[in-house]
Amino acid sequence: RQEDFMASSGVQREAAALDDAEVVFVGYGIEAPEYEWDDYKGADLDGKVLLMLNNDPDWDPELFAGERRLYYGRWTYKYESAARHGAAGAIIIYTHPSAGYPWQVVQTSWSGEQFELPAADEPRIQVAGWLTEAAASEMVALGGHSLEELVEQARSREFAPVPLAVRTSLRLQNAVRQVQTANVLGRLPGRDAELTEEAVVYSAHHDHLGVADPADVEGDDLIYNGALDNAAGCAQVLAIARAFTELPQPPRRSILLAFVGAEEQGLLGSKYFAEHPTIPAGRMAAVINYDRGNIWGRTSDLTFVGMEKSDLGELVQRLAEEQGRTVKPDQFPDRGFYYRSDQFSFAKVGVPGIYLDTGTEFVGRPEGWGKEQIEAWEAEHYHQPSDELVDDWSFDGMVDDARLGFKAGVHLAEREALPRWTPGDEFEAAREAALEEVAAQRTAGGS
Repeated sequence: RQEDFMASSGVQREAAALDDAEVVFVGYGIEAPEYEWDDYKGADLDGKVLLMLNNDPDWDPELFAGERRLYYGRWTYKYESAARHGAAGAIIIYTHPSAGYPWQVVQTSWSGEQFELPAADEPRIQVAGWLTEAAASEMVALGGHSLEELVEQARSREFAPVPLAVRTSLRLQNAVRQVQTANVLGRLPGRDAELTEEAVVYSAHHDHLGVADPADVEGDDLIYNGALDNAAGCAQVLAIARAFTELPQPPRRSILLAFVGAEEQGLLGSKYFAEHPTIPAGRMAAVINYDRGNIWGRTSDLTFVGMEKSDLGELVQRLAEEQGRTVKPDQFPDRGFYYRSDQFSFAKVGVPGIYLDTGTEFVGRPEGWGKEQIEAWEAEHYHQPSDELVDDWSFDGMVDDARLGFKAGVHLAEREALPRWTPGDEFEAAREAALEEVAAQRTAGGS
């Protein structure tokens, strides 16, 4: 039942199947050598179905990153991890605190037609699933286990996979078709003869979830308009593009505008662009990503998701001060927003980024009002047909954020030095490799 369980095919074939597969609890399903954490302990999981917890260990700031979710806590990592171990399927245990959104978001996101980039030779699971905590508790009890006790065991580095004495079979009949979407790109050439080959990238995703199955939503409105998520971000980038064309002269570096597709299907458009870029990743100075916007009014603060990851925080803080605002790191760190939007695709190939999000201190509003509005919107409208333009939207805060992002792009396009990742950051090595590749190309071109 969709009230308890959601499943999707992990293979691009006419059928996906689990045949009397043993279910094994693997804790968080994480291998993180840098944290001396391994939930798999070398267990033979070939052909098994892995039951795993959502998120990553969050009770100790010295362990992973405390309450700030890392990529290890994302569902994409968990399914990829299961596939690397030869599992036939993986089921993530849903709880509202660990997901950061209600169960209805899982239902709408994982029902209907699903999209992926064409499969290559990467390992894949047959079935990717979600299971509510109550249903998971019932399932493990079939083999004589307590979910509460299993969760407690998983909170230790010493944890090892637990066979649950439960087996399952499932067959999914798939209709497989190929469709085309598009990333829409625009380039404003820089004025410097050499630096014009480099670019500051602005990104916003232009897709949403399409049209709902009548059985999945209440009422007659079946269209996922995506007004805030993410027509708002596209509008901001378009306004920024117009501002660049009205400058007395272009900046030194080029400006690359990337309206990417299929973000809601797993950042597919930005992933494809990052892996098949129109310019090398080592020539991308930075990416400035807009995903959703502030529709509630002006704020005295600003959220920079991923602020601690690079030296771009210094620039954003200076520009925010000019607006009379303060900059805060991710104000909902447990949600893992950094890994849920398109700047993550660029980060994986080494490009540092600015991802601005709504502040919470609204001018003229009482303390706590902002968080209440944001959380209420997520509970009622996130990934729902009701995400549409309504009369009470205020664009003042969105304009402030767009102006800041525009000025940040001007600075980055003019200055000599490229932004740097914080030493030791997870993406620092990818940046070094990208810059070395560009340097090698220059050497080869000059020889």
